[in-house]
Amino acid sequence: MDATHGHNALEGTLVARVATGDTQAFDTLYRLYEKRVYHYIRTFVRDASLAEEIVGEVMFALWRGACTFTHQSRVSTWIFGIARHKALDAVRRNGKIGQSTAPLEDVPDLPSQQETPIEGIQREQLGIVTRQALSKLSAEHQEILRLVFYEELPYEEIALLLTIPENTVKTRVFYAKQQLKRQMDRMLSRESVV
Repeated sequence: MDATHGHNALEGTLVARVATGDTQAFDTLYRLYEKRVYHYIRTFVRDASLAEEIVGEVMFALWRGACTFTHQSRVSTWIFGIARHKALDAVRRNGKIGQSTAPLEDVPDLPSQQETPIEGIQREQLGIVTRQALSKLSAEHQEILRLVFYEELPYEEIALLLTIPENTVKTRVFYAKQQLKRQMDRMLSRESVV
């Protein structure tokens, strides 16, 4: 059994316990997903307090709907599906779609044991440029890259979540990566001129 399958099985057990009203299992799932869901929602919503409110709605929906989880997908896909629907509903209600101001990741990478101080600074600077470049992408491209690289969902799960064909997921990832590379090249070339 690989680690991903084992992790999903553990989360599936937690969801089953939540379905029986187990508040401790719900608390564990909440802690596992609160930040991940928040960052995902920020790809749609600019307003931080609205994003936090939507996280609450997602978690409430998880609590109430745990008995409907069918194990046809990963738990993460199910939760991100709820988050996506809640975020899009909020966008329709409030007209606040996030494109360029949504932070994609606030957590710095951990330094490697063999990393020199200069390598650490370079890695940090590259991380900053990457996050800035990501924030300049369309919401659609931010979302697809977040699901692939930050959430590590397989293409077939992303296709289920976004209700699009798997080949469309592959195409979006391809174009999103191209746009990201262009943005990073622009930013890095500007930086080298300064």
